Amino acid sequence: MPGEQDEQRSEGASGVVRRRAPRLPWLVLAPVAGSVLLSTMDTSIVNIALPTLASEFDTAIDAVVWVMLVFVLLGTGLALPFGRLGDLYGRKRFFVGGNAIVALSLLAAGAAPSLPALVAARGLQAVGNSMVVSNGNAIVTSFVPPERRGQALGIMGGTVGFGLAAGPVLGGVLVELLDWRAIFLTRLPLSVTLTALLLLVLRSTSAEGRERGLDIPGSLTIFGSLASLTLAVNRGNAWGWDSPWIIALFVLGLALAPLFVWIERRAASPVVSLELLRIRAFSGSVGTAILFYWGFAAVMVLTPFYLVGARGFSTLEAGAIIAAQPLTLFVFAPITGRLADRVGPRLLVPLGLASSSLGITLLALADGGTAVPDVAARLSLIGLGMALFQSPNNSTIMGSVPVQRLGMASAAIVTARRIGQAGGIAVSGAVFTVFAGANLTAAAEGSPLRSLAIIDGLQAGLLLTAAVVASAIAVYWRWGAD
Repeated sequence: MPGEQDEQRSEGASGVVRRRAPRLPWLVLAPVAGSVLLSTMDTSIVNIALPTLASEFDTAIDAVVWVMLVFVLLGTGLALPFGRLGDLYGRKRFFVGGNAIVALSLLAAGAAPSLPALVAARGLQAVGNSMVVSNGNAIVTSFVPPERRGQALGIMGGTVGFGLAAGPVLGGVLVELLDWRAIFLTRLPLSVTLTALLLLVLRSTSAEGRERGLDIPGSLTIFGSLASLTLAVNRGNAWGWDSPWIIALFVLGLALAPLFVWIERRAASPVVSLELLRIRAFSGSVGTAILFYWGFAAVMVLTPFYLVGARGFSTLEAGAIIAAQPLTLFVFAPITGRLADRVGPRLLVPLGLASSSLGITLLALADGGTAVPDVAARLSLIGLGMALFQSPNNSTIMGSVPVQRLGMASAAIVTARRIGQAGGIAVSGAVFTVFAGANLTAAAEGSPLRSLAIIDGLQAGLLLTAAVVASAIAVYWRWGAD
């Protein structure tokens, strides 16, 4: 049966029988990782096409931005409920079903005749995406032996990071060479193939704890809280941080949080078991992940401004330079995952955070004359830090919970990533705007004054980001390290 492992033994020269760790079940791991890669890419692949969509549908950018926002809001709010549903009713049905929904949504988005239809297709895509990514790590953890967990989660982490960082690059290439519909339709055959393959190779399993019944009030409350806060953070710059709508969203999101805790304490089958928060390795590693992904998102948002706006590179050239980060991550994630299996996470997680913080600091110090290989090297240092961080941190989270809570833990990783990304994008964007100042608006396109303004904003935003990522080291050593 795919995914099952046989113990392997070998006899050394001394005649002593030694046990070898079983091989990774690639027949299962490859399509699971491919599905997560495809779904993760959807988080960022559309963003670069927003100006094109505004022109295509002859509408304002504030309307087109909902193509991105509806995906972010639903994806953030639905991850925890779908993770819990996987625990309760079997992860295969939600993972395969999510892939099928993603395939359907790609077809619907690629054929969308209007902006409302495209937004609706992206909403459907967010539902399928949440079903996939919230159960991916749980599925891998359940069929990979503990001594290979770090390597397997390293591969999964590599695909997540590669998808997030490569999404804008691939989106830019497809829009440049074909059109915006190619963002969806070119990936449809792969999505259909993965769905069919997963249907064949994944085992049908029910939750080990045999609990039944999703906590509906808790699910609605956590969705409302996370969606409200995410919308407020995402639209704060556009609507104004003192806007009554933004204030109301923050108040609603914060007010629902204690209500959610009250509901979960009384729920027979909570969507988030509060007992997990008392596990230091779990809660500390989740908190560390939020701070790390804050930094990752800030780099992905600000670096294109520097390369295109200040340096004058084309979108394709900028994408090629930025690709140094995801490529480094993709190469080193499986290696660091195996290393995590051998030495544990206590050293690797802080080392990854330190590497990323140093890389972000060096990137912040780039100016108009920094050589392209130098910029790529600084991005690669960030990618190496991500490779060192993700696998051991995710392995700590997944290994710290009971088996019947694996879906909940997997969804917690997704939610932490999205919360961190929302904070990093909002705060770094606001700092960039403040420090770039009026010069960015007043200066002519391509003028030295405009380039200097962008570099000033980049330095301020990334130096703050580097400090946030560095602070995660203290959080991990205080709460996450076991």
